[in-house]
Amino acid sequence: MLTPSEIARSLGGAWQLFLARPDGLQRLDRSLGGFWRSFLVILLILPINAVSMLAASRLEITDGTFDQLFWGGLPILFLDWISFPVLLALAAGPLGVKRTYVDYVVARNWASPLASALLAVPLVLQGGGIIPAGMSTLLSLVAMALVLRYHFLVLRIALGVTIPIAIALVVFDVLLSIFIVATLQ
Repeated sequence: MLTPSEIARSLGGAWQLFLARPDGLQRLDRSLGGFWRSFLVILLILPINAVSMLAASRLEITDGTFDQLFWGGLPILFLDWISFPVLLALAAGPLGVKRTYVDYVVARNWASPLASALLAVPLVLQGGGIIPAGMSTLLSLVAMALVLRYHFLVLRIALGVTIPIAIALVVFDVLLSIFIVATLQ
């Protein structure tokens, strides 16, 4: 189980990675046990996802009630959570990243709550009546750009790949997520 001190330390490390500081990686438990525990970080994402689905259902920007969106979306969330790490594990040898694979997956998992929260902010602000739809759309685009940059930084710092490979992996991960959502919804 994740302890409060591990959560605080690891989210701090993930924040350092967001700021493009490679020393953030040192705050993450990149042992084999830390690797497996990092998949439990999805438990930190679930409340963020719930708030996002509540805002989406309130705004009626998607079909379905909160229950339908949240519970129906869990299989998609779980499949999306594991699919890229599994596929990257299969490609680690040809890409030459076997040595840094565990570091990357741990960093990616711990970066996910920060990325999820960033993406949720515009929707929650709109759902709370704080900003109009147009502003929410603009902020959503900015949030997506920041999250893509963040994923790029995590790939560069933790996986240690070149810029073109990092860009290709970010694009592949995004396309994989879109495919999963489109297939399962």
